[in-house]
Amino acid sequence: MSALAPTALQAEQRDSIREIFGDLVWEPAIKVRTTLAEANTDALPLTDARVAEPRAMYELLAQSFLKAVPAP
Repeated sequence: MSALAPTALQAEQRDSIREIFGDLVWEPAIKVRTTLAEANTDALPLTDARVAEPRAMYELLAQSFLKAVPAP
């Protein structure tokens, strides 16, 4: 089960956060996925095809972080 389509309330909250914090809000937004949330319980490795999409989103987010935050 995936909650990939944002609800009206989620979209409103996302837009409010972007309005308040502007460029501090990074992309991509991580979508809620029960597969990812249950991966630990189900003992799914990160290489499992069922977690490929959220893994890719986290990788993009990590790249954004590494660009924005200089190494010590």
